[in-house]
Amino acid sequence: MLEKLLDAIKARFPLTEKDGATRQFQVMGMTFEACAYTARGLGHVGVMTARGSMQMETLVINPFELDAPILSYDRIHAMGQETVMAEMYDSLLGDTFRADDIVRALGESAAILEKEKKSWYATLIVQPWLHLKGPAGDAEQLDNIAADYVEAYLAATQAAGPCDPDQKRRKAAAYSKGLLEHGGPATDPVKAAMGEEFTAALFRETLFGA
Repeated sequence: MLEKLLDAIKARFPLTEKDGATRQFQVMGMTFEACAYTARGLGHVGVMTARGSMQMETLVINPFELDAPILSYDRIHAMGQETVMAEMYDSLLGDTFRADDIVRALGESAAILEKEKKSWYATLIVQPWLHLKGPAGDAEQLDNIAADYVEAYLAATQAAGPCDPDQKRRKAAAYSKGLLEHGGPATDPVKAAMGEEFTAALFRETLFGA
């Protein structure tokens, strides 16, 4: 699935792998590999895979040249359960990004954030978001929904206005900084196994580029 999403990006923005940004490590018996790309005309793309007791794919799109939000996508296969999570986070400088077409593309699959949901990043979420689960037999259906989400996001991003890359990086850094400061299921195990310096480089340089 990750290759399909990267192909969707390549169709709109040429991808070049970044030198020195690849990282391999092991956490809790699982092997992780992460790498980063520059998407010309868009910004930073980070990917990570995990293999072991479960399988996981992560994609992060952090636009620095177009005024669109950060996109974070996770696909998890574990214990016969399929999970898709995709969220956008506010790194916007203006108001040219339009999410209406994403909502229309997803239909009933689009979820609106409950006002009572509490987390340090709740105010940064740009609607709509995905959080879908199902048995192994639903894998293809979930992948298709995720692909529709990413395609609609890319179309909305391509239609958004250009922006100052330096200002955009500073705005986007608030989310990756928050992940490192507040911790969570994605950061805490890596910190415990690999240390704070490695974890900071993984998130800031490889996954988010800011």
